[in-house]
Amino acid sequence: MTPFPAATATPVSAAATGAPRSVAECRIWSLPPLPRPSSWFHLLDSTELLRTSSFAHELDLARFVTGRVLAKTALARLLGTGPQAIRLRTRCPGCGGPHGKPQAVGLAEGWQLSISHSGRLVAVAVALDTPLGMDVERYEPWHGPGLPPEYELVLTAAERAAVEQLPPEHRARACLTYWVRKEAVLKATGEGLDTPMTDFTLTGPGQRPALLGWHGPRPARPVPAITDVELDEGYHAAVAALDVRSVRPTVHSGTELLPGTGAELLVNSPRFPGS
Repeated sequence: MTPFPAATATPVSAAATGAPRSVAECRIWSLPPLPRPSSWFHLLDSTELLRTSSFAHELDLARFVTGRVLAKTALARLLGTGPQAIRLRTRCPGCGGPHGKPQAVGLAEGWQLSISHSGRLVAVAVALDTPLGMDVERYEPWHGPGLPPEYELVLTAAERAAVEQLPPEHRARACLTYWVRKEAVLKATGEGLDTPMTDFTLTGPGQRPALLGWHGPRPARPVPAITDVELDEGYHAAVAALDVRSVRPTVHSGTELLPGTGAELLVNSPRFPGS
């Protein structure tokens, strides 16, 4: 078992009230998937442990466990306690199943979080009293004609026109930028991919990220603050927050929370080939 560092930060209360803030402070930690996920099962509750049995591939299991461990240790650091004291509840708003966006309950209630993973990177974003969503995706070069076909379900007509004005070698990255920004928005609202990404239009990849308008059937929709996030080379990421004018992320290495895991060496580890 890897020991946790003693909490050094002054505990932060989640009960702060007052006028709406113009800026949301968001903290992000990222880490490659932990190589021996079962050694961290002691930090999972019964529902999370049940979910571990559903993963057919070890990399998927490692991503899930790493996300939960990162989230709990991050919140523990902010609250000045141990990760064993942090509880997360996950309940799908559609089917009621134990999946979807996790919510902090108990001691950490009031803290909002979002977990995302892609390839060999897991990231967790947390903010106080601010609904937020984060998405991270690994960039895959596209050598085919036109745009990658999956973006037919992502880009509105205006966004597609903006991408097609770019040089061909820049278009796949522009599409991925749209993707991570849009998924971050839908995670912040709690809708996830149940809402089509074509239901709203964002500014282009070369512009400051912002919502230009919703096109779905519901007229009254939130206007999130969106910003791009630099995590690791080869990955695109974005975070979105509700009820604020802007969101300001601070990025940390997950090894600050989990020293002694050797996690800084895992990016090139052969334990998780491919993906």
